[in-house]
Amino acid sequence: MRFLVAGGINTVVGYLTFSILYLLLERWVHYLAIGCLSQAIAVTSAFVVHRRLVFQCEDPWLPSFLRFNLSQLVSFAFGLAGLYGLVHFAQFPPLAAQAIVIVCSVVISYALHRYYSFRRGSLKVSG
Repeated sequence: MRFLVAGGINTVVGYLTFSILYLLLERWVHYLAIGCLSQAIAVTSAFVVHRRLVFQCEDPWLPSFLRFNLSQLVSFAFGLAGLYGLVHFAQFPPLAAQAIVIVCSVVISYALHRYYSFRRGSLKVSG
């Protein structure tokens, strides 16, 4: 349950970060560059939320931060590949395909973070 709450928090933070940066910088900075900057901020925020709220990890932060980012990249790549495959090969409508991919991505993301990103030492997971 905490993982889903963290996901909701991270979604809001990510969207607000992009929106604020876009409104402030759109005249000078391309929206894709703003997207990259907001992603870096959102992933850092997500790491803190997952580390403290979800997995209550007390290990050194740098190794888990690096593993967290790698896990995020794996989840992102899976999401893009799954979306493309379902739309292109299975002929799913994009919105239906994205719904399927999101559900699968949540499961994959949880497993990656539970068993890889925050796996060491004093890992405490409950709920």
